[in-house]
Amino acid sequence: MPDARGSSEESRTPGLRPRRLVDETKEADQERGRGGFAALKERCAALARSAWTAVRPNRRRATGYIALASVSALVGTSVVVGSGKAGAVPDLADVGAWLTSSRTGEAAHANGLTGDVDGKVKLPGMGDHPVSIAQDGKTVLVLDEKTGKLVRIDPSQLTVEQSSRYGTGLQLVSGGRYAYLVDPVKARVQRIDPVRTTPIGAPVDLGSGPLGKAVADPKGTLWVPVPGKGTVVPFPHGKKAPGIKVAGKSSKPATLVMTLADGRPVVTDTKGGTVTLLKRTGSGMRFKLPDNITKAPTGSVLVPAATAGDVVPVLAKNSGRMALVNTRTGSLTTAFVGSSNHEYGTPQVLGSKVYVPDESNGTLKVYDTEEAAITKPVKVTGKPGKLSLFVRDGLLWVNDADNATAVVINSSGRVNRVHKYDTDVPSGRKPKENDRPGDDGSRDPAPGPEAPNPLPEGPSGPGRDDTPSGPDAPAEKPGRSDKPGKPVPKPKDPKPSGPDEDEPAKPQPPGVPQAESGSGVIRVSFAPSSGVKPTGYRLKGAPPGAEVKPGRTGPGGPFTFEVNGGSCDQQYTFTVEAEFSDGQKVESGRSGPARPCVAPGQPQNVKYTFPQGGKGIDLTWQAPANAGNGTTYTVTGAGPDQDNNPRNTQATLRNLRNFQTYNVTIAAKNGAGSGGSVVQQVNLSNTKTIRVADNVNDGDDVGVRSEPTTQGGTRRGSIPAGQTPELKVICQVKGSPEEHDTHKWKSDVWDRIEWEGGTAYISDLWVGTSNHREGKFSPEVWQCD
Repeated sequence: MPDARGSSEESRTPGLRPRRLVDETKEADQERGRGGFAALKERCAALARSAWTAVRPNRRRATGYIALASVSALVGTSVVVGSGKAGAVPDLADVGAWLTSSRTGEAAHANGLTGDVDGKVKLPGMGDHPVSIAQDGKTVLVLDEKTGKLVRIDPSQLTVEQSSRYGTGLQLVSGGRYAYLVDPVKARVQRIDPVRTTPIGAPVDLGSGPLGKAVADPKGTLWVPVPGKGTVVPFPHGKKAPGIKVAGKSSKPATLVMTLADGRPVVTDTKGGTVTLLKRTGSGMRFKLPDNITKAPTGSVLVPAATAGDVVPVLAKNSGRMALVNTRTGSLTTAFVGSSNHEYGTPQVLGSKVYVPDESNGTLKVYDTEEAAITKPVKVTGKPGKLSLFVRDGLLWVNDADNATAVVINSSGRVNRVHKYDTDVPSGRKPKENDRPGDDGSRDPAPGPEAPNPLPEGPSGPGRDDTPSGPDAPAEKPGRSDKPGKPVPKPKDPKPSGPDEDEPAKPQPPGVPQAESGSGVIRVSFAPSSGVKPTGYRLKGAPPGAEVKPGRTGPGGPFTFEVNGGSCDQQYTFTVEAEFSDGQKVESGRSGPARPCVAPGQPQNVKYTFPQGGKGIDLTWQAPANAGNGTTYTVTGAGPDQDNNPRNTQATLRNLRNFQTYNVTIAAKNGAGSGGSVVQQVNLSNTKTIRVADNVNDGDDVGVRSEPTTQGGTRRGSIPAGQTPELKVICQVKGSPEEHDTHKWKSDVWDRIEWEGGTAYISDLWVGTSNHREGKFSPEVWQCD
């Protein structure tokens, strides 16, 4: 493959942009119109840098030193010799990420499509210190967690610019154009200027620590979990908003972990066993985690801070049990990644694969959700160490800050290795810096089937090989000779171990099943048995009366069963039994628990009516599309006095006050969680438009009073005799008795009406209600409170 830097515009590798230093320098000179010795010196320096880029010595360029010496003679001391291509114009890939190296005190930028390091920055005074880097905002910030020093990286110059010093033990968070420092112990949030690195305003005290790890969404809203209060506090536009309740009351603080799922805030209560979507105005859908997650020891449940899609992985690292929560569909998948001899780190999802770091040997365990099985692991360092995983630009980045090597993985599973300690890259470091030694000269091979990187095998799952594939596949080591000059003997074929060749191989169980919850159904997938091929498979563990499709599957699959039936309030686990031609049956391990339901969505098409006389609300709604028989509903916001069968899509609310506005919340829930709620605003009023009646044209007008009496109050106006305009009648009330001048009807009922921007009263004798001639309250008009 030709060198991308020397290829034409049409043949460039995407994301790997060539450096044309001389052309850029000439164009810049022409634009600035500079001349004289300064311009000549700058052009010579640029020529030297370009020549060094083109002819720097390596195994193929023995003449490089001669060419370089010629250029040096021309430009004198213009070439600065340092660690890396100091002073070279940086050209960082658009698809890339920054990776820290605590041992060298550097941050390296790598091309995500090739793994090549295309720029490095020296972090002064940060060697051998744990650092965190924020690159999700508009700027790149680095925090020394030991000293509290915060610096900004200038990618265009590969230098460290502004810096400020804060306290120790802080968390650096950025998103959009906002950046924050969170003190989890003192429970304070300090907004900072991401360019100047200086504080903006006074710190905000959240009052109850310690805080959980915060995240900032793409709009810059900070989300801070406060476990002691069971709340999450948002900071929209950098300002504190009211906390959102996400955990119930408990004698011990909740354990809250924030995640950005495709940019949307999600909080996992590992103690309470829930995953909740958040909005600035409150909480949304809530999903229940299976028992094998909720019963895990405190601190042993791992959830990533961000995922590229809707799926949030929740791993109980001690048991190796994992739940995959789809925050859009509400479905939940349970899986098993193995539990022995592993020190798992926080998992991450990319495409259909879940990558689980095994920090005991520096590898990634790969769980393929489509195959429901563990596939070939990926070697990162091959050594014990903490691995941090994050997804950026659709690529999975894996870094060990204490190791020279990182990896970047694309959605198809291809691995590119990143050599962070490379010195042959642009760098903004000054000369005479005492650099720590980097790589020892050895390089991991490019990805391919013959890569000689041995990796210790982890435990293999049934039907799957746990040894590395691709660039990490182990190769046989050549034999050694103890004496110089002696030929290396050809290794002899080892004697077969185990049963005799004539003895049939022992039947193997299928892989541990993966159970996925659905609306009224549970889908169970599994990996087929390895070795001897069975005659078929059967599912075991289905609830009584449930229908299993298919009842039996053949040796060639499909390796999926569907279970229709069961109760949403219960969790079910499954095994798969392989049947062999000799009558033997071998059963798989047990799946994680699953329910035949998903968390329902919000109720739809809410309608309401009022009973006669008001003082109540009759509600009806439609069930969510994915609601099953186990769905129940809660209605809040209108007092406790209500006749509400929680399984019906209706509610009767009573003993309310007329002429008030109620915000009624209707929420659906089942055994899998609670769906999104809908808020219906109800104005409990019943204003009617009624025409004036029996206003005889006798020369006497009809008075409109400020009170329901002619004995007190004031006269607000009148309706001329003979006229019958329409009135807005609000309600009726008892007042002083009145008599109709012409018909001699009597009534003490008065109507409260809308009048000239306010309210007033008129005797019901002159309003055309149904009972105005009888002196009684009318059924179509409510009584005033």
